[in-house]
Amino acid sequence: MRVSPFDAWIAASIGQDGGTPDPARLAGWQLIALCRALDHARKAPFYRDRLARLPPGFPESFEAFATLPTTTPADLAAQFPRFLAVPQDAVARMVTVATSGTTGPPKRMGLTDADLAETLECFQVVMAVTLNPGETVLILFPADKPDSVGDLIGRGMRRLGALPVFGDPTGNPARLAEALRAHRPASLIAAPSQLRAALEDVTAMQAARETLRSVVYASDFLSPELRERTASRFGCRVFDYYSATEMAYGGGMECLAGAGYHLREAQLYFEVLDPLSDVPLPQGEVGEVAFTTLTCRGVPLLRYRTGDAAAMLPGPCPCGSPLRRLGPILGRIETTTGGFAVVTPDKGKGRA
Repeated sequence: MRVSPFDAWIAASIGQDGGTPDPARLAGWQLIALCRALDHARKAPFYRDRLARLPPGFPESFEAFATLPTTTPADLAAQFPRFLAVPQDAVARMVTVATSGTTGPPKRMGLTDADLAETLECFQVVMAVTLNPGETVLILFPADKPDSVGDLIGRGMRRLGALPVFGDPTGNPARLAEALRAHRPASLIAAPSQLRAALEDVTAMQAARETLRSVVYASDFLSPELRERTASRFGCRVFDYYSATEMAYGGGMECLAGAGYHLREAQLYFEVLDPLSDVPLPQGEVGEVAFTTLTCRGVPLLRYRTGDAAAMLPGPCPCGSPLRRLGPILGRIETTTGGFAVVTPDKGKGRA
């Protein structure tokens, strides 16, 4: 079994030779990166005000970092321009996303050329889990606009040496079957909503069985039932790619062992928090996933609450990686009187 390609990527990013990152060395690197991240975040008016009283050299530990207040999607939606740490003319792509569970203003994200370059690299590494150079991948995400999700995935696949082809994003089963038979892809990348109809269509199922080695789901919540149904009816492996627009489309990817998401540890610092206190939970306990951007993003985010419910899993992974992983996304966190609940999203409801 191949070790997750995230390991070699992370090792190179932190300047470690050998391709296998040492967890202790990564933790030390991340702590220094968090100091840099706070310095960069102060360029954004929102964080300049919030961090004004922090002492020099903060944080001196992960425990100290965990005392910072969290950032919420409502903060981002209500005060977006104040989150920009770069001039507006440095923003290469502006993205608007509805805020889940609210009727408030949508969230906006400004992605710079550097942000998009990181995303391309992430997509290249993600698909190396299941795709080899020279193979074809069918992408159902729209790619008509430059730097759209589908366009970025396609460009990332070319960097891997694979051949991207684009299918009908509506999920029409007949068109999917036609594309599968015409291009003979080894892998298919889609949102769960794009394949639900095809999973009930005999022609699409047969076409999938003739060519696909894997399906990679992205963007939306993947239920265990849909995962099992896809594997059974398409006759292939199913992988889940964890992402959000606020992460610049990249968070983590399952490996061949299927034992959690390997995380983008050199660009994002992840925590699992008690939703009621914002205190980091021990590994194995379910809470709310939060992340901090470690690189100089156009929109830096500190302890950003995703609303996703999961547990952090300790290393090593069965694939051989020594690093921690994020467990499966179980649903959305909803606070209740005196506690919280994990609610499974409705069909088609995304993670944004």
